[in-house]
Amino acid sequence: MVFSGVDLAMLLRRAQLRKQTICETALAPLGVTLPQWGILYAVAAQPDCSTHALATFTGQSDQAAGAVVARLERRGLLERRPGVGKVILHRLTPDGHDLGQRCETIIEDVMTGLLSGLDAQAVRTLRSSLQVIGDAALSARAT
Repeated sequence: MVFSGVDLAMLLRRAQLRKQTICETALAPLGVTLPQWGILYAVAAQPDCSTHALATFTGQSDQAAGAVVARLERRGLLERRPGVGKVILHRLTPDGHDLGQRCETIIEDVMTGLLSGLDAQAVRTLRSSLQVIGDAALSARAT
């Protein structure tokens, strides 16, 4: 069976929305939203990065990422410091690191369940395919 681009776009959208709902529900007891966890994860992966870099990493707009960063800073989970020019750099506090680790465990458990119907090769193929699609979308946006 051949799927059109429209069919695949809808399948990706549906899977993303359902995954998002499950992850949000799983993170709620910690008082963390999926965008907040995304920023915590991004800062852990790339300490001292800018808000724009965090937005790009997490797929949020600069404004949305900035709002999430401000909320996390107010909660004592992130530290912000000036970089070069107007750039603000971000680091996790010890509390932010601990909460990020707890969230990562929850997300890993959710994703393990969601991916349980795929064998290891299918998961590798899915990861590779999603990376290619994401890179192509980023390149198309830049032109």
